[in-house]
Amino acid sequence: MGRLTVELQVSPGIFLPSIERLKELLQFAAEQEGAWGELGLWICRDEEIAELHARYQGIPGPTDVLSFPGDPPYLGDIAVSADTAAAQAREVGHSARREIAYLALHGLLHLLGYDDLDDASRAFMLARQDELLQAFEQECPGAWEDPSGH
Repeated sequence: MGRLTVELQVSPGIFLPSIERLKELLQFAAEQEGAWGELGLWICRDEEIAELHARYQGIPGPTDVLSFPGDPPYLGDIAVSADTAAAQAREVGHSARREIAYLALHGLLHLLGYDDLDDASRAFMLARQDELLQAFEQECPGAWEDPSGH
């Protein structure tokens, strides 16, 4: 089995978590789930994700994360709104950069077959998401902030 390869695209003006740390989180989670392949990750703005949200789900307005399944070995694409991540991070009391990583992980779990369409499956998915993030942070200690200070 191979590793997960992440192709990252970032909209202008967005300050990301350490790109390597973000990729390492997704690779760690995929490995824990017994998955491999490739995925595309786009860190975008609210207006950009709102366009995808309306076009593909018929729902107006922005959302935090969208996943678009692919055909293995291409697992699919994930879009994360940095703007919504920043707002949610303030609500839960951690950094916007950690929230971007958390949402990217959520998108990966969707691509791996998890869903959050009802309360029970949502609780199961969020518990796994928290478990994977905590395990990664314990095994690979470090900050979500870019070491260059950006």
